[in-house]
Amino acid sequence: MTIDKKFALRYLFQLLIAAVFLVSAWLKLAPIEPFELTLVDSGLVPWSISPYAARLLIALEAFIGVGLLFNTKFTKLLLKSGLYLTLFFCVYLLLLWWFRGNDVNCGCFGTLFSMTPIESLLKNALLIIISLGALRLFTPTPRNFKWIYIVGGIAIAALPFILNPPDGYFSNIDETQYPYKLRTELIPDTIKANIPFNMEEGEYLIAFLSISCPHCRVGAQKLSVAAKKHDLPRIHALFIGDESKMDEFRFESNSNLPYTMYRENSFFKFTKGVLPTFLLVKNGQVLKRWSGAAFSYDEIAKIPSYLIE
Repeated sequence: MTIDKKFALRYLFQLLIAAVFLVSAWLKLAPIEPFELTLVDSGLVPWSISPYAARLLIALEAFIGVGLLFNTKFTKLLLKSGLYLTLFFCVYLLLLWWFRGNDVNCGCFGTLFSMTPIESLLKNALLIIISLGALRLFTPTPRNFKWIYIVGGIAIAALPFILNPPDGYFSNIDETQYPYKLRTELIPDTIKANIPFNMEEGEYLIAFLSISCPHCRVGAQKLSVAAKKHDLPRIHALFIGDESKMDEFRFESNSNLPYTMYRENSFFKFTKGVLPTFLLVKNGQVLKRWSGAAFSYDEIAKIPSYLIE
């Protein structure tokens, strides 16, 4: 039995491409919010459709990855699709580099493996070379499997929406009576002294975050992007945790919020055990409170209206 070396090399290239696309899709999916927000921050998609665009891009990556595990008459089309998608991500990375610089996590492999835009561009350049090599070595095959691709494509397209639904699909009813007084008396004077404004006056959005909390990193990134897209009041974060890891938090969350450290147990009286927590305050009165995923795109867009009600 002889081995077709040309076929073996092309299939090796094919498997490498499939592995990159499948790993990338899986790692972007949970949590998916950083990828959504980075798409918005790069200027590629508007805020309102980013949850759907992110999931469809992940589905496309997964479909190409799964499809390239097999040899059919559609393999060449999938190789070309993978090449075009990689070029699209190169445009995304260049925009991100232009608007945010290189000191950010591009989100290409989610939050598990952080990469800067330049690092990811180099990775994509290698992927493009491998894709071109696979296309050059390609030889047609008569195997079809058309219906498997159709059914599989529909299933894969639906999976990101099922496994990680966009914010707002499932929500709890907020039964809090607004407004209510912000209990600033719980905050020690030593911490108040480091907050650069009077908490009893004016309008502001205050975030209660933990440096070690992955959901807080998503919340901080969401808040940073929202500040560029909406007319929001002053933003300030109160952090609990190890301040020496703040640079890591900022890199992972692509954020640079003004903050004060809050290393006291009274911190949790404001969060009720749920992080992140956000309070919209006007003249010492809490107009709205959000915790966790309740701080959604739709809710953020309503903040200006809450302030004038």
